[in-house]
Amino acid sequence: MLHSNLAAAMFDSLQTDKRLVVLDVGMAMAATVDFFSQFKSKLLFVDLYSEAFVSEINEEVSHQQLVEQFRQALAIDDNCIIDICLFWDFFNYLDGTLIKAFIEALHPYVDEHTRGFGLGALNSRCQLPNSCYGLMTEDKLTQCPRSDEQRPVYPHSQRDLNSHLDYFEINKSRLMSDGRVEYLITRCNDSVRVKKPIF
Repeated sequence: MLHSNLAAAMFDSLQTDKRLVVLDVGMAMAATVDFFSQFKSKLLFVDLYSEAFVSEINEEVSHQQLVEQFRQALAIDDNCIIDICLFWDFFNYLDGTLIKAFIEALHPYVDEHTRGFGLGALNSRCQLPNSCYGLMTEDKLTQCPRSDEQRPVYPHSQRDLNSHLDYFEINKSRLMSDGRVEYLITRCNDSVRVKKPIF
């Protein structure tokens, strides 16, 4: 079990009278299902970690083809708007090219209120466990070993990750007890987006 200082912030501005749409890019965990049963919610579990195009990077595939592969893997209904994105540590298994394609693929399904939660390794010295995650309470996460072999890890500094997130930004970050970092990710306004470094 992991303590989280930021997961609760995903719920700060939610409208409790509407159905909550939650995207979880990992495996369906019982803790997450149980936690969201207290809300009127729709849970979208898409285990992107196991997608072949993510694990076997093909240098010849164009950005637009990657975006389309992510869209197909997400398989989200056209008019669906996601309130919460549980990214977990997914960004750590993507290089900058894949992060940008994933964020673009997600764009039609987010609005200014969409919030995300992520976990990161700031550098290669911080060991990233090969785990799948669940949300047990607003400040407690479950962590279980994944059965498949761990893929290569791409540690991103907070600045680098922020530059790949386009219309998202890291709103807050907190160091965790094991040296990893947790992120609250929110939409950034257009003026901030324009100022982001492009290199």
